[in-house]
Amino acid sequence: MRIRQHVNPLRADFLEIPLAPLGLPSDRPLEVELGSAEAQFLVERAAEDPSRSYVGVEIRRELVVQANRRCQRLGLAQVHNVFANISKDLPRLFPPATVSRFFVNFPDPWWKQRQRKRRVVSEELVAQLAALLVAGGEIHVATDIFDIALDAMAALEGSGRCANLHEPWTFLRAARFAARSRRERHCEALGLKIWRLAYRRT
Repeated sequence: MRIRQHVNPLRADFLEIPLAPLGLPSDRPLEVELGSAEAQFLVERAAEDPSRSYVGVEIRRELVVQANRRCQRLGLAQVHNVFANISKDLPRLFPPATVSRFFVNFPDPWWKQRQRKRRVVSEELVAQLAALLVAGGEIHVATDIFDIALDAMAALEGSGRCANLHEPWTFLRAARFAARSRRERHCEALGLKIWRLAYRRT
């Protein structure tokens, strides 16, 4: 089965996705990856820290099905992948002040000017994530595209809701976690520069 690499989140059929309650345990910290693809990053995070719950939000339904089957095979009951639209569904998935970390790993670039509104990290998204984070919760972004990194940094620095974990208007010097997405491992194997950002909700 061929799975599309890029999906327009503003398509009409992605604006009203039916969602079921996740039923996550309330006694575990929750980490969420936005655009989780086949959930390689979450699988590795669960191995790194099995005491937490992990949710991947992905708009390509086929990848969600594959990721959940893989997690079931691996016995990772604390990893859940859900078919949902980041731009519309996050408040329907997570109550306010319940997420400890959000990860945005290598979001689609949407190069053309008319497509820029589809980019994931925006001022609107940052405001939404800040409302869903626990006090001191974190937002992490990684990309190999400098233009995307600058856009994300501008949205995070200008939000008034987040503080840079390094210094204002600077990138992290190294990854803070051992887990890697497939794209990240590919970039590292090619020696590509990866721009990393980390912010804490103030």
